[in-house]
Amino acid sequence: MRFVDLFAGLGGFHEALTSLGHECVFACESDAELRRLYRLNYPEVRSIQGDIRDSKDIVPEHEILCAGFPCQPFSKSGTQIGLKDKTHGTLFHEIVDILATHHPPFVILENVGNFELHDGGRTWRIVRDSLLELGYQVRATEHVRSNGHGLVSPHHLGYPHTRERFFVVASSYDLPEDPFPPRHRQRKTTLAGLVQTNGELSAQDKLEVRLSEDQVACIDHWNRLIQNIPDEQPLPSFPIWGDEIYARYPFKDRTPFACSTDELLAMLRLNGKYRTHTKQELLSLLPSYARSEVVRFPRWKQAYVRQNRQWFRKVQPYFPEGWVRTLRGFVPSFRKLEWNCQGETRDLWQCVLQFRPSGLRAKRYVACPALVAMTTTQIPVLGPERRFLTRIEGRRLQGFPDRHLLPKSRARAFRALGNAVHVGVARAVADGLLGNRGASDGRLQDELTP
Repeated sequence: MRFVDLFAGLGGFHEALTSLGHECVFACESDAELRRLYRLNYPEVRSIQGDIRDSKDIVPEHEILCAGFPCQPFSKSGTQIGLKDKTHGTLFHEIVDILATHHPPFVILENVGNFELHDGGRTWRIVRDSLLELGYQVRATEHVRSNGHGLVSPHHLGYPHTRERFFVVASSYDLPEDPFPPRHRQRKTTLAGLVQTNGELSAQDKLEVRLSEDQVACIDHWNRLIQNIPDEQPLPSFPIWGDEIYARYPFKDRTPFACSTDELLAMLRLNGKYRTHTKQELLSLLPSYARSEVVRFPRWKQAYVRQNRQWFRKVQPYFPEGWVRTLRGFVPSFRKLEWNCQGETRDLWQCVLQFRPSGLRAKRYVACPALVAMTTTQIPVLGPERRFLTRIEGRRLQGFPDRHLLPKSRARAFRALGNAVHVGVARAVADGLLGNRGASDGRLQDELTP
């Protein structure tokens, strides 16, 4: 069948649909560099356009429409306007226009995991109702369903990548109650199986993936602590905030902001040289998360502070000599640790790591966390390899072949990968929708025959 690939990015839908034997007859991508790469990666596609708003009138006939469209709020004008008017000014409106013109029998849409919750659920309701108004049956991987599937992630299908996404399938034919792929299939690939050997890395690769001295020092420093704590003393599942070691500021009934200067001096047990400090100067001595200009912290923050102080009191005897003093010299995000490897060997170098604003996060070395499109500072670190992911490993995580061309800039390459549709997941969703549709379906065959 013929398909169109809207908001095409790196071509995840293209890889998925062509692997199932379908033909791409039109693609659009507004980013000039990604559009150029799409032409190079898929020279057989006759029409590759830019902004869909300028090219929707030349979209050819097709049987499948695929789109990973941007998430935008819809119009909140009076209830008298129709669904189509509510979508005006958004890129989903262009999809509606194309569907109204061509009426393809199949539609596959993809978006971020929290799409269903965007604008209090209103965005998804308008998308769903717009498709229903066009005569489609609609199913989605919603968060909460009595008999539904939930969001789809590559790791649900046996790939070593945790990346939950919201999918919508629509058809002018009957759809099963749950057309999405079943979870917990046999593992297809392992994280270790995707990793390049040191000998496979080019000189440029080795330079790009190298950890900084500060990053290595941070990992080694936290390793010294967790390996010094006896196994019978569990590591916490809540985020470990190093700034809570010996901390004395109030957090239960009130906050430091709610205290007077004299009260802060007394509570913080500061010596005489701080007597001339203003309240703002005293607050600046506290962790950034404790400076909020509120009279009471939210319950989650109170719980984290209390749990951290209790845990640090328990493990204080196991602090390596000089450990706390050295920790104070790290940047704030390096003074936090999230240990998500309960039951595993206490060695950060055996984990998948990420440097996040919330701290150094450690996960089991079985699946990579989602590649993030908004930032390149959170590219995963392969602990056993003591380096960041390479571009080829990024491709493999998203299901693209090694030969697939990426933007020259590492930052733009990983941003594009973070925005891409996972090829294996897209193929499974498409197969669930289209797998038993084709020549054996008389109605569809009649419709597709010239």
